Amino acid sequence: MIEVRVETGNGVIHEMLITGHGGAEKGKDLVCAGVSSCLIGALNALDHAENYSLEIRSGYAHIKEIAPTQSHDQVVLETLFVQLKTIAESYPDRCRVQISRKEGTK
Repeated sequence: MIEVRVETGNGVIHEMLITGHGGAEKGKDLVCAGVSSCLIGALNALDHAENYSLEIRSGYAHIKEIAPTQSHDQVVLETLFVQLKTIAESYPDRCRVQISRKEGTK
């Protein structure tokens, strides 16, 4: 199961944690490949990657805001979020998305 945890506040994505695998045989897991492709595409599209702490390894990706983000980069992260939600809706037994909001924020 791929778990996606997203932390938002004030209309901004502050942190995203993606863990796990899709559950199919290695090399044949289309859900895992889809999540990975969306993630790598989004990271490549960031204009200011230096504003994020990025840690990526097999079955694990952690993106955390460490400086104020630019609007372009927020659009990229929001797009990634929508893509991952779409995958989770199509494959609920293989991918799950959870959202948490910082208190006192939108």
